[in-house]
Amino acid sequence: MSDLKHEVTAQRWAALIKERMDSGMTIKEWCQERNIKESQYYYWLRTLRRDEADAAEQDLEAAPFVELPVICREQEFQPGKPAGIIRKGNVCIEITESASAGFIAKIMEAAARAW
Repeated sequence: MSDLKHEVTAQRWAALIKERMDSGMTIKEWCQERNIKESQYYYWLRTLRRDEADAAEQDLEAAPFVELPVICREQEFQPGKPAGIIRKGNVCIEITESASAGFIAKIMEAAARAW
């Protein structure tokens, strides 16, 4: 099949397949109602999926690679004196005064889900 003919037929089948999906009917019912062979429907469904996968793969191959510089600032960890300690079983969570309210809330949510 020529590329142009394949493209035109593929567009027509893409519209038909979308119509079938929107109809809520089963493939068998929809095909019977329109005198379309199920094997033909499945052939075009496979073909369109393969074409989309091939196109996506080509897009990935063509995607440019850009190297980004890494900006790294070394920070020395200095544990502060805990302002609060939460213990449950063998788990201990120490929270310093410098911890933000948002961070503390996230810790509490995670602990509540875990316990």
